Amino acid sequence: MSYPVLPQRVFNSPLVEFANFADGSHVNLIRLTKPYANGISFAVHETTRSAFASNGMFVSYDKAKLKFDWMVVAGKLESKLINQGKIE
Repeated sequence: MSYPVLPQRVFNSPLVEFANFADGSHVNLIRLTKPYANGISFAVHETTRSAFASNGMFVSYDKAKLKFDWMVVAGKLESKLINQGKIE
């Protein structure tokens, strides 16, 4: 399975929401510290084994949150959800 490759700036940005699974996989919603000129300000990074899962970059929090929620649902099909939370 091939995932879109996220740029390094995603991994140097703050976490907004997270979900961790029993098999060691995760789904993270990240707010970019330095948004792109085209408006991309959020990213979803996931490592689940779901066939429906993929990383993504988004302009709005609402679209990123929708993707995050879908990836958590897809991850639950593969492994038990251990914890999920929001970072204020």
